[in-house]
Amino acid sequence: MKQTQRKFVVFSSLVAVLTLTSALLLALAPAPLTPDATSSLFAIDAPDSMDVIFRTAAPTKADRWNYIYVHQSRTTGGNALTLSQRPGGLGDHFVIGNGDGAIDGEIQVAARWDAQLAAAPPPGAASINADCISICVIGDFGRSRPTPTQLRRLSQLVTTLQARYRIPADRVMLVPSDSPAGLGPHFPLPELRQQLLP
Repeated sequence: MKQTQRKFVVFSSLVAVLTLTSALLLALAPAPLTPDATSSLFAIDAPDSMDVIFRTAAPTKADRWNYIYVHQSRTTGGNALTLSQRPGGLGDHFVIGNGDGAIDGEIQVAARWDAQLAAAPPPGAASINADCISICVIGDFGRSRPTPTQLRRLSQLVTTLQARYRIPADRVMLVPSDSPAGLGPHFPLPELRQQLLP
């Protein structure tokens, strides 16, 4: 009788521990990915490792992209999630953080890039070419400069995209205006232009 009681207690304890463990794992599990979810590249320093951006759900095609467009968020901080909450959602393929809302220099890969969909124009722009890769740099460059890490990561991203899709420097659109569609007067355009591939 005691041995049967002991087996029952051990079995009941095992079931209770497994149930508690399962509940704890479910509570700690990350939320499932949504269609507007982004992935991030922030621990990558070597330019060779940027090739991970080409591992997309939809296949990338060599002739799909012909331009690169870089603009500011015109916010002091933020990330892909906060930008996606604007009317119209996140229209960009990539977002580069400044340390306020995203890690400084973090490259967030948006769902549009993963699906190889055309970008939507940012606030202040009437339209954007369907074959244009859109990159949003978090910051208000009418008031301050981007961080050195942002500039380095932007240069890595742009030159990686240029090399892969054979996009010449004259098709990398860097608009100096102080609107969200441009880069603002405090953005060091000459410094970035020097780093572009010819």
